[in-house]
Parts: sequence; C-alpha cells; structure tokens
Amino acid sequence: MASTTQQTEFKKNFRLIVERIFNNWQNLRLAVEHGMGGRNGQQVAIQIMDYTYEYCVGNDNITPGELQEVVEELMDQEFNTLCDDHSIPEICRNLLRYKQMAVAGKYPEIETELNKLPQGKDWLRPDVKITYTPIDGDSSSDEDMDDESDNGEGMEDNESDEDMATTSSGRVTRSQTRKQAAAQFVEPEDGWTTVRRK
Repeated sequence: MASTTQQTEFKKNFRLIVERIFNNWQNLRLAVEHGMGGRNGQQVAIQIMDYTYEYCVGNDNITPGELQEVVEELMDQEFNTLCDDHSIPEICRNLLRYKQMAVAGKYPEIETELNKLPQGKDWLRPDVKITYTPIDGDSSSDEDMDDESDNGEGMEDNESDEDMATTSSGRVTRSQTRKQAAAQFVEPEDGWTTVRRK
C-alpha cells in the first residue's frame, strides 16, 4: 500500500503529465479554435482534461479501450467531433502507461519521453486566450493573417465604402473580404457594388 506522501506525489506528477499530453493534442485545440464547443470551448476542453485525469486516478486496471471510449464520448458530446486520426487511442495508451510508470516512481523516464513532444505553449489554462474562429465557409488562414496584422484597418479610414468594394482593377481588399459576412450587398447598376452595413 502506497503511503499518503507517495500518493500525493503521484497525483501531483500525474496531473502534470496529463496536462502536457492534452496541451499537445492538436485535434482538441482545433476543435476549440473552430468553435466546435461554442464560445466556452476552451473551458470545456479543460473540463475534459480534468475529467480524464480524475477517471485515470480514480480507477484501477483501466484498459486503453475503456479510456478511449470515455474520451471519444466526451469529444462527441462536447465538441460533436470524431477524431479519425488515431490520436485518441494513442493518448489513452500513453496516459495509462505513464500512470503505471508514475506509480512506480519512474519520473525521470517519463520526463525524458515528454521532452520529446513539441514544446508548444500551454493553452489549457483559463488565463490563456484562444482565438475563436468558427468554420462557416471562410478560409481560416485569411482570418489568421488578419488577426496578426491589422493593416486593413487604416485603409478603412481613408477610403469610402464604394472605393473599398471595387477598386479600378476590380481588386477587393483584405479588410473588405473580412467584412463580407457582416455586410449586405446591393447592386443598383451594372458594374458597381454598394455596401451597406446591417
């Protein structure tokens, strides 16, 4: 029977292991960024991570298949997402393997393996802001570019709506492209496009 100190040490370290693995799970992050879990997707992802941790710690002799069912059901219920890239089985296998290693106190070996994971920024924390970009037919790469460089905003001040809609070369500017979803288009004459905000 493990002592209370060992049990506390195990829980603390296993929690960190779960966080490292979930923070590196790209499908979960994509589900949050694409709004699959709604506006509170990041909080939902943290809850899934917490539940998975509690399930692993609170149950002995879990098989990878059982844990996989739990995580797949959570992803389906909360994000309406099915991961067909085999990431869930791999995550479940690793979590249970690291749990056994942690129980045996093999933390240096676990640390060596976890250090091989990409060193991304931890995002499953309430103080980290995740950009919410729902999928609705727009190209997400355009939106990401606009998030990083707000150069289009200055142009908006200098040009009228008509100029923004159609330039002499027929080119539509990036900031106009971004506003198309929120604007209403009316064509009074051939060749001209008037933009009216709702």
